[in-house]
Amino acid sequence: MSVEETGSLKLFEGKQQEITRQELVERVSEHVNRILRRNLYELKLDERQTFRLLRQKEELRRYLKEAGTGNLQVKEYLISFIQEFLLNGMKMDEEMIKHTFFFSEKGSRQAAVRFDILLFLYKEQYGSGAMEKLIEEHGLLSGTENVITEEQIEHVYGVCGRKLKFIEQIELLSRKIYAYYKGLGAIDELRDMKIDGVSGGVSGKEGTYHSAWIFYHGRSVWLPFLDFEREEEMERISRNLCRYHQPGEISRKKGYLVHEMADHARVVVARPDFAENWMFFIRKLDNIPEVSLQQLVTGGHAEIPVELLKWLMKGCQVTAVTGMQGCGKTTLLTAMVGEIPEEYTIRVLELAFELHLRERYQNRNIVTFRETAGMMEHGGIGGQEALEVQKKTDGAVSIIGEVVSAKVASWMIESGQTGSLFTIFTHHAKSTRSLLLSLRNSLLKEGSFQSERVALEQVTEVVRFDVHLHMSREGQRYIERISEIVPDTESPEGYRIVELVRFDGERYVKLHTISETTRAEMVKWLTKEEKEAFFNVDI
Repeated sequence: MSVEETGSLKLFEGKQQEITRQELVERVSEHVNRILRRNLYELKLDERQTFRLLRQKEELRRYLKEAGTGNLQVKEYLISFIQEFLLNGMKMDEEMIKHTFFFSEKGSRQAAVRFDILLFLYKEQYGSGAMEKLIEEHGLLSGTENVITEEQIEHVYGVCGRKLKFIEQIELLSRKIYAYYKGLGAIDELRDMKIDGVSGGVSGKEGTYHSAWIFYHGRSVWLPFLDFEREEEMERISRNLCRYHQPGEISRKKGYLVHEMADHARVVVARPDFAENWMFFIRKLDNIPEVSLQQLVTGGHAEIPVELLKWLMKGCQVTAVTGMQGCGKTTLLTAMVGEIPEEYTIRVLELAFELHLRERYQNRNIVTFRETAGMMEHGGIGGQEALEVQKKTDGAVSIIGEVVSAKVASWMIESGQTGSLFTIFTHHAKSTRSLLLSLRNSLLKEGSFQSERVALEQVTEVVRFDVHLHMSREGQRYIERISEIVPDTESPEGYRIVELVRFDGERYVKLHTISETTRAEMVKWLTKEEKEAFFNVDI
């Protein structure tokens, strides 16, 4: 043991008061720095031993750079490293651990600590499904309140909590030290759970940091017992979140960054002066279920919308999937891709990699491009330029993850007229009419058209169906309606919106059938066997 480590150990041995989190983080940091600064050749080891230690040193250096980016292998390596230091470097035993910030008499009574213990115990049994199991098993979100309170945590701890074994205490303590050394602080373990997302810095008055929220089954849920404590911690976590593959610096001049993490989670980070404080939004995309349309769409007479969606894909119809954030647009679109004929090549454009269709449909010809406009100072590529490249890659079907800009909307309409066989896209429109008007306004903004009516005619000729999703306050997601957009020169607006299917709260109801004009267009793309089936189906 080095002189420094011995001094560190004596410091703790003489203490009866609580060993703070900051002290432990500093000891780990000092230990790491000693290793990285050490001249291994001064140890006069043989060549083989020196090479092995050099390799371990470089591995540690590399893992430290990748910490906090969503790489679980890196995280577990560093936690094991910290655990070894606590046991062998600091000689931590059952008596010493009682005085640490986490297991002291004062620390162990905190709701945040008890929550961490509960999550740790559930994780031992359920892995990344621990948070979901904890919520569902104890009905923590059974009502409409979007908060999990300290009182609820205390109650669950009274039912399920237990005294941890020493080796469990060491592991949990190592995880907490990692979280505040190189990890994501109060939400480090939550980020790895199978939930829809995590955010921080999004609530509370200035100077308060009880602002950890999770996105669970489409609901934003506040965890007030978790505390980021200070603005510097919020900044540290936020900067960690946008380090993966070094996308560029977030600065006062460029006050936000949209990026991804190592496990494909989407990250949005914002800072002052653009935002009122440092904040982050993590959207977990590995939680999208790999299910078919038949498995995904539930409720009475679910076969009605499932059958309709299947034929829209086989019949090459331009389809919008619309609805509020968190209502399941990405999940439904992913399932719809499974109904696209396998001989069609697919080209995808996204703001950040979210769909990951090749991982699910590994035998399909699928290529995904993304905008890198957030890195324009490094030669980034905007959506319009990406779409121009996409046109030259032999794509039959275009998928646009989200139509968010006028340029992309304009290109999508243009592509629907002259480019790919058909397009599927998502949009946040609240109604079919607002979808059409939004796309019309995009054409006008881009200068493609001067006349509102002519621009609207172009939109209604291209976009034929709107699949609108909804999410109730209880988190239930469903297809609210499927509408056909029928161009109609005799109508004052130049089109008609015909609801084909609607969910009435319990079951799906068929209201109308597809127009004859659209049916004739769909038939052109069907095989002989599919035509026979299509003529016998009532959609």
